[in-house]
Amino acid sequence: MSVRPGSSFTADAVPRAASRPTLWLRATRPLYLPTSLVPALAGALVAIGTHGVEWWLLPVALVALTLLHAATDVCNDVEDAAHGVDAPDKMDNSGVFSRGLLPIREGRLLYAVLFAGAFLIGVGLSLLQGLALLAIGVVGILGGWLYTGGPRPYKYDGLGDPMIILLMGPLLTLGAYVAVTGDRFSAQAFWLGFAPGLLIAAVLSGNNAADIEGDRAAGVRTLAVRLGFTRARLVYLTALTGAFLAPVALYAAGLFGPWILLPLVLTPLALARVRQALGARVNGDESLVTLAPQTAQLHLLFSVLLCVGVVLDRS
Repeated sequence: MSVRPGSSFTADAVPRAASRPTLWLRATRPLYLPTSLVPALAGALVAIGTHGVEWWLLPVALVALTLLHAATDVCNDVEDAAHGVDAPDKMDNSGVFSRGLLPIREGRLLYAVLFAGAFLIGVGLSLLQGLALLAIGVVGILGGWLYTGGPRPYKYDGLGDPMIILLMGPLLTLGAYVAVTGDRFSAQAFWLGFAPGLLIAAVLSGNNAADIEGDRAAGVRTLAVRLGFTRARLVYLTALTGAFLAPVALYAAGLFGPWILLPLVLTPLALARVRQALGARVNGDESLVTLAPQTAQLHLLFSVLLCVGVVLDRS
């Protein structure tokens, strides 16, 4: 994920005299790490009342997830800079590599170390909770790396939007559940992830809709570039709407009780984002500048309320 102008964390916020550890931290985009941690927590909370839950493993799993998300963010920054996608004056990244504050080679080493750390912790957890958890973790690592890394990054082929729904949604919620229970699968934990996954897809599509011209110039064919601005905006609106319909579907399917509808109190904020998106008539419109970060804030609030709803449902 990335932060656009108007947020508190932009490329201009990176001091050129910053120490290496400070630059490493900034490259992980720490303000966006909760977008994976909070949904994962919601998935783990589905295990409340389940026999034999190993709650002490939850913080271990969250550490592994933090490393995985941080590695993905660094990889995104490094490879976008290496492919010329991020110009030095681009504001919606950490600015660490696009501005030459750290070399690309060092960035690749950094994200390799972070991925390796996540993998090693995942292996340890899998020895305790089963190979299903290892499979989920490997899919997460490959999904994070191949987004902008590897021989053919799927972000550059327009597949980032649909893939992120799974990677930042059901994979997180189910993975956290498996980590604390050892069960191979839970329909409740799996389907719970679609709402935060769709919201993250909305963040990404809003960001890409604002970057159509820059991405096209860099030869990056995101879904927004492929579809054009009007249809890209429709993708954003569809993802946002789907996220708010997801709790209704969970309740209607009998997977959860009425407390799962708690995040719907944020509907007025979602409608404000709808009006903001519809108010943008063309790519580059000023109203798009804050669309992605404000949608990310909505995602965080939604995910927190989802956690509360799961706890109340299990009480």
